[in-house]
Amino acid sequence: MKLSVEEFRAWKNKNITLIGMSGVGKTHLATQLRRHNWFHYSVDYRIGTRYLDEPIMDLIKQQAMKTPFLRELLRKDAIYIRNNITVDDLGPVLKLCRQTG
Repeated sequence: MKLSVEEFRAWKNKNITLIGMSGVGKTHLATQLRRHNWFHYSVDYRIGTRYLDEPIMDLIKQQAMKTPFLRELLRKDAIYIRNNITVDDLGPVLKLCRQTG
């Protein structure tokens, strides 16, 4: 579907779907649009927080267990690790995909 700039601006309800490979700037563009009161629904964020939280935590703990100091604290439950994925920073999701992909 092709629209001119004028036709797009005249639309009452505007929706845009951004599809692209990791790192092309989808989240950056969505952040820019949010500054102009656009709603941003991130599928990667939803997947990361709902379906990948446990695998991401497993990967983080696996890496932490390689460090003797952290391994000891984790085994004693002296510390805990929590995932903090945000819409603006999907780093943990990307790291998991790179590790398992």
